[in-house]
Order: sequence, then C-alpha cells, then structure tokens
Amino acid sequence: MITPELIGYIRGEFAKGRTREDIHKTLSEGGGWSEADLSEAFRIVIPMQGFTASPPSSLSLKTQLSSPRLRIIVVGVVIALFCLGAWYFFGPQIKNFWNATMNNVRGFSVPSFNFDKIFSIDKAPAKNNTIVKNVNPVKNCGTSIAPDLKNPLLYKDDAVLNCLGNSALSCTPARAVLEDALFPTIFQITKENTKDPNVCNFRLSYGPESTLVDITGKKLALQSISCPVGIVKALDESSSETIVFKAPSLDNSGKYASQIYFYGTLGLFIEQGIDKTKIQNLGCSGSYIDSVVASFKKMQSQTPK
Repeated sequence: MITPELIGYIRGEFAKGRTREDIHKTLSEGGGWSEADLSEAFRIVIPMQGFTASPPSSLSLKTQLSSPRLRIIVVGVVIALFCLGAWYFFGPQIKNFWNATMNNVRGFSVPSFNFDKIFSIDKAPAKNNTIVKNVNPVKNCGTSIAPDLKNPLLYKDDAVLNCLGNSALSCTPARAVLEDALFPTIFQITKENTKDPNVCNFRLSYGPESTLVDITGKKLALQSISCPVGIVKALDESSSETIVFKAPSLDNSGKYASQIYFYGTLGLFIEQGIDKTKIQNLGCSGSYIDSVVASFKKMQSQTPK
C-alpha cells in the first residue's frame, strides 16, 4: 500500500535529478516495496518526473530581427502608427495646412480632402489626470524555496511562507516565488472569481523563463492552475495505510501556505484521481491541469499491463 512518505520520497529524489530507474531500484531492493505499489506511486508522480528541458531555439531574437524583410515590416508598422498618432492629435491643423497649400498652387483645382470620412477615428474624452490609488495592491512576499511538509523548520519560521499564509487567511492579494526544480514557482493569492468578489483563490504558475516540458512535449512556461482557497486539504500524516486528506492546519500560517502549495501541485490530483472533470467542478482552471492529465494518460498507455 502506497503512503504519503513514499510519494514524498519519490518527488524529492526526482528534484535531486535521479532517474526513475535509480529510484525504483533503491526502493525495490533496499526498501522492500512491491512492484504494484511502486507502479502506482510512480503513476501519481509521473506528470512531474517526465519534465525535461526544452531545446533552445535555433535562431535568437537578435538574429531574427536582423532579417531585412522583418526590418522593413517593423519600420512600416512604426511609421503607420506614427502617422495615425499624428492625425489623432493634430487632425485639424493638418487639414488646414493641406487645404491652404492646395489653394495656393496655381493651375490646380483640388478639392479639400475630408479626412474625417477617410479615417473614422473617434477621439476619446479628455483624460482625468487625477491619480487613482489602487485599493487592492498586490503584496510582494519575496522569494524562498518550495516547502517540505516533512520538515517543520523549513516552513514554520519562513517569512515568505508566513506572508503567503496570512494573505490566504485574510484574502489579501499577494505574490511570491518558491524555487523548485519541477513544480510551479510563482505562488499568488488572488480574487479571480468575478461572480463573488469574496472568493479567494490561490494560483500557481511557471515563470516565462522555464525550459521544462511535460512528457507529452508541451512547454510548461506560463502554465498555471487556479483554485478556490477553500477547497485546500492536507495529507493526514497519522494514516500510514493509505492516502487520506483532511482539513488544513490554520494554526501556523507558514504551514498553511505549504499545504496550499502541495495540494495545488500534487494533492488535488491525487485526491481526485487525476480526473479533469472532478477537478474543474471544484472551481479549478488552468493549463497546468491539462498538462498533468495528458501526461498521466500517456504514461498509462506506455505502461505494460
């Protein structure tokens, strides 16, 4: 029977760079785990263990921009935008100058161009220069490392995790970076549910610089998952027979943030059997869900029965 400790161990070993074969050998020979238990455990963690770095682009941005054709297109777009901007702000003056010039040219009878009919540009009302203060500023909680639920010393006194936990409890928008080799690194507390402004969400996402891809070959950069904070559950560490989830701990804000992070990256998928419909019915959304589900299905199809 697989346990939370087994899943946590496999996840940790993958983060260290070990291969599935090495981990399997260690657990089967030295740990005494059965093949059935190990197969099930790897199926739970596999969407992450297949992530690899994507190959660099064959052409750099600088090289692409050096293309003569591309430079001509860029220059043309800039000139067009400049002309539209000039007409938007100085339309009357340009018309008067044009009409006066045409009337002064002898031998020509050129009607005045009615540019208003050629370019139908509705001028926006004058902007109010009054500075509006942001009533819901996003708190920057800083940067730390991904939490380890098995080591309380790494989360109870962590200022970044405590900041995120307090923000989740008070539903205050916040943002932090939790460095991790495999899982999403950007942790946010948001209010994304427009139907009910009081619903607080957590959002986990990969940064744009991420070079990871899932086992289907899809890039993970900018992929994310967003769920209501209220659905978060924690692993029941007192149960060693099977994986059981319970209400999260709210007595320590750092531990609460750690439980949110673990639930959003793995726990949610374990509890819901990696079923996309069940996950979405909880109010969750984001491309990270599709990536995990697709990776799991591919892994199942490749596993010998």
